[in-house]
Order: sequence, then structure tokens, then C-alpha cells
Amino acid sequence: MQKLKDKYMEKQVMKMAFDFDNVVERRGTGSRKWDGVQDVFGEEVLPLWIADMDFSSPPAVAEALQERAAHPIYAYNTQEESLYEAIIEWNRRRHAWQIQREWLLLTPGVVPALTLAVYSFSKEGEGVIIQPPVYPPFFELVKDNGRAVVENPLRLQNGRYEIDFADLEEKMADPNNTLLLLCSPHNPTGRVWSREELATLKELARRYQVTVLADEIHSDIVYRGQRHIPLASIEGGASDNIVTFMAASKTFNVAGLNLSYVVVPCPQKRKQLDNWIGRIHLRRNNLFSVLATEVAYRQGGEWLDALLPYLAANAEYAAQFLQDRLPEVTMVKPEGTYLIWLDFNKYFSDSRELDRFMVQEAKVGLNSGRSFGRQGEGFVRLNIATSRRILHEALERIEQALKKRGKE
Repeated sequence: MQKLKDKYMEKQVMKMAFDFDNVVERRGTGSRKWDGVQDVFGEEVLPLWIADMDFSSPPAVAEALQERAAHPIYAYNTQEESLYEAIIEWNRRRHAWQIQREWLLLTPGVVPALTLAVYSFSKEGEGVIIQPPVYPPFFELVKDNGRAVVENPLRLQNGRYEIDFADLEEKMADPNNTLLLLCSPHNPTGRVWSREELATLKELARRYQVTVLADEIHSDIVYRGQRHIPLASIEGGASDNIVTFMAASKTFNVAGLNLSYVVVPCPQKRKQLDNWIGRIHLRRNNLFSVLATEVAYRQGGEWLDALLPYLAANAEYAAQFLQDRLPEVTMVKPEGTYLIWLDFNKYFSDSRELDRFMVQEAKVGLNSGRSFGRQGEGFVRLNIATSRRILHEALERIEQALKKRGKE
């Protein structure tokens, strides 16, 4: 491992151009996004659904994994302290957040970690507040574990989603509602919450003693003029009731390696969650995921700096295409994430018909808005983390299918 550190961790990053227009063939690689479309959609479609990217991961990550794979033994690995150092340094540089080493716990994914946290910090029958339209597993991990879903729906105001703080305070004031699941940046609406919004939310959580589970997995994917602010880094209030969930997976396209981390400043809560991790024997992580995360955080910054303008340009391209050729489709402009939220309500009064149209007529595989809650009726989520050519083809397929219906 030391040789790998010497080769990949400490070297100077070469200046290079990254070609995100290059179409990397993913069929035949076991890709859920591309090879699993028949199972998900019932027929072959152009897939722009699941939240991974069609781009190669940073070269240094691929090189490090190939080097390690060349050694023929893949046995138990150590949890390198240098990984924790890389996590701490990345968050300090990117988010101005000084994480303490003892706050960190490693987990095999954000959703499993959120599920463990719901177990740890609430009781069966208690309410968990969510803010739909929101990432579908939020509903599932609450319901499937005997907790009650309590909705604090976001409000769409002038093309931008906002938190309804009056309703949130009412829900937090109910002593049976002990948790809030926060999605920051927000999936699927693309909102990057402002410092003022986060400070208000944090103060309400302190006042009503609600623990906030902050899913910040998209924290690194924010566009020019925006800044992701970790909720726990906000001054004022108490951070002891904030638990943050992060990973390199969305940022560097390494989700298949299954590694995330949880930041728990409160010693008592950290012990509670760590006890659950121990009880189900999740203390070991894949040796490739540990290596990839560290290399990505140490050597992937330049790659990410090149990626973000490409994603922003894809979002602008989609917005312009819709404005010019499908003006009845409303796109919520993303401030972060590589997901766009599209409103087809002027074309379809029934979400099931919209979903059927996308698959059977447009031949495009998108996420149904219905899966994000009833507030997603008439919407779809489209993943723009692909080449411009594929994005154009998907939008053109939708346009042509609508024309055939006489709805252009």
C-alpha cells in the first residue's frame, strides 16, 4: 500500500484535458444503467435515469485500481488512516468544514447508513420528516422500518423550490416527530440551500430537539454562483443533533465500489450509530473502495473542476432545447447535482400515461416523477451526466414522439 501511496497520492497532478464528449461504451459491463434497462423499463430505451455518470472516473483512480488489481491477493484490508486524512482535507478545502478525525465512521453506502441512523435515533412509530418531491429511498427507509413518513412538501415559487418553514416548524413541534431527512443539495430539484435557509432549519431543529440526518452526497456537484454549505458547519445552534452522510461516489463516478462516510460530532450519537454498525458487522470495507476514495480526494480535484462546467453546459443546452423546441415543458434550473426536473403537466394529465409515453413512444428511460412523491405528478427526472450527443438524442426522441402525437 505504501508503494501505491508514493505513486498516486503524493505525485504532482499532470495538467491535462478531459474529454467528456467522448462516448464510453458501457453495454456489456454489468452496468445497471445500461445493461439493466430491459428489467427496469420492460424494453430497450436510451437510459438517462439512475444517478451515475457516463464519464470515465479520474485517470489517477483507474490507474491506482489497476495497479492494486495486478496483485493477485484481495484479502482483508486495513482502514488506512490516510483515507481519513484525505476526507478531512477534501472537506476543508472544498467546503471550508473542519471535520475532526473522531467524528468519522465508514459505511458501505449512504442509504444503508441512513437506514442505520433511523434505527439508531428513533423508535418504531415515531415520525420522520421528509421534504418531497425527494429521493425515493427516503420514503422506503422510513416506511420499511416501522416509522411514519411526515411530509413537509417543498414549494415551487417562480420556478425555484423553497422550504415551507412555517409548515416545517409545525411538524417539528410535534414531539412524535424526532427526525428530519434533509437532502442537500436536493435531489431531484437541484436546489443548493442557502446559508440563511440552512441556519433557519438548524435553529428549528435545535429548538424542537429534532435530529437532522443530512444526505449531502451531491455536495461537490454545484454550479457557478452557488456554494454547498454543510449543515453541521453553520455557526449558531447546536451541531450535536446534525449527522452528515457523504461519499466520493457521485462526485467521481465510483458508486459501484460502495463506500460512504458519516460525520457525527456528538459522541453519544456516534456511539449509538457505531454500535449498530458493529451489531450487523459492517466494520470492513472493500479494499478497492478505500483506495479509490482516497485517490479521488487527493488527485481528482482538477478532473472535477473540468467536469462541473461541462455539466452546467449540458443543463444550459437542455434548457435552450426545451425553450426553442418544446416550450410547454418547464425545466427547473438546477443549482447543483447532475439531475434536471422536467414538468410535462401541460402535455399529460396522468403520470402513468407520461411514463408509458417516455418508454414506449419516446424510447427514453427516465425516472418517473411519481416515485419522488405525489408532488412529482407530471414530472420526470433526467440525468444530464452524459455526452452532449446522447443528451441531444434523448431530447430529440422526446420531441419527435410528441410530434407524432400532434403535441409539438
